[in-house]
Amino acid sequence: MSSGVESVESLSATTHRPHPARSRLELYPVTGETRARYADMDPNAHLNNLALESLHEDARATLTARVFPGVHDPGARQLRLITSQNVVHFLAEAHWPAVIETGVGVGRIGRTSFVASSALFRDGVCVSVCDTVLVAVGDEGPTPIVGFAREMLRELQLRPSGRDEWTR
Repeated sequence: MSSGVESVESLSATTHRPHPARSRLELYPVTGETRARYADMDPNAHLNNLALESLHEDARATLTARVFPGVHDPGARQLRLITSQNVVHFLAEAHWPAVIETGVGVGRIGRTSFVASSALFRDGVCVSVCDTVLVAVGDEGPTPIVGFAREMLRELQLRPSGRDEWTR
């Protein structure tokens, strides 16, 4: 009886390295900056991977709050955004103290989901990129993204030619 699996390696495929353009801050329509905390360091004085992922999460929350007003307020929201996949690439070391520039935009738009694509920069060097698939979910399960939200997602797509008026 065959399991249909060609090799052990095929069971654990990884994602490809990010496109080199992802390392340019001007690609992202929404930017900001934050200070790394002393507590974000590991024993080697690097900003640890969980701290960097937390910065990606904050950038995503900035984006989703613009597109889906009230989505982070359990009493006011019409739908929830559920993470179905999260891929983070750590590209360079970052040390404390640090001011981290963040960039975020929309990588892809589907019927009920979209990809929030973010990057972190220290002194102009991209230290990490992240792609998170977020699914719009209502009381009955996944729900189509329509109207204003779909228009906003389109407006916030990654910009190969540079930033626009959405920069904060």
